[in-house]
Amino acid sequence: MPLKRTVKNTPRPTSSRTRPSSKAPAPRTRRPAAQAHDPTADDALLALDPSYAAAPDMPVGVAERELTSLSRLARAHQARLSRIGIGSDKVDLLARIARRLGALEKAWQKARGAVKLTAAQRKLRDEAEALDAKLVAGGRWSCRNDAAAQAELSRIADGSGLADTIQDLRDLVDFWSDHESALGVTDITRKDLERAVALADALEEAAANEASDASAAHALELRNRCFWAADELAKEVREGGRYAFRDQPKIAARFVSRYRASVKRRSRLKATATESVAAPVLGPEA
Repeated sequence: MPLKRTVKNTPRPTSSRTRPSSKAPAPRTRRPAAQAHDPTADDALLALDPSYAAAPDMPVGVAERELTSLSRLARAHQARLSRIGIGSDKVDLLARIARRLGALEKAWQKARGAVKLTAAQRKLRDEAEALDAKLVAGGRWSCRNDAAAQAELSRIADGSGLADTIQDLRDLVDFWSDHESALGVTDITRKDLERAVALADALEEAAANEASDASAAHALELRNRCFWAADELAKEVREGGRYAFRDQPKIAARFVSRYRASVKRRSRLKATATESVAAPVLGPEA
């Protein structure tokens, strides 16, 4: 008779330290990746130096178009620009900041449009806008062969809103003071120019209310800060482009702001005209 084998019941360990776990280890919780700094975001723009809140020195619509055009030009010549330190990241940022500027300009226009005007102020505003258009149209016709005058009218006419209309009227009075001889072929009268000054003065209070509105003021500050941040970046790309293509003048010339070049040209023409008037006329014995 075979012997029966006795199996000894050995108690299993109950400690979790010695018993192998049948469960898979719990996955580690990943920390959310830190978001990259966006120079076009509101907080980044508001963190810039207070000087960035200054008013733009050119129409924002013109600036947006020039920035977009510059980003396309830089992208087309990215290889050479990269060799002098202007990488694709800066060119991409230039395109993004141009779009951001356009969006902030629209937000500012919307906020400004929401500012309440009295019935009397609305009537004056409508009259001012109609007179603004009349003074510009007269200049377009009478100075049609004067490139500098047309550029000046384009600068004045760009923009919208009450503050722009007031500034337009003041600029147009100055424009017609400089081109007084051209009034004769238009239907613009001296009374129109006097009325332009009166309307600009009368609408100042309404414009001040617009500027003091919290929403409009915030939108304006963001727009202005974005403008100068974009302008700073554009300046670097323009200077870099002119350096990179200094051996190709035609390409280098494209890295210039057409608007600012036009302003400089007009300033030189005015300075030359002023010097000519001020210079004494010498007689034959002088």
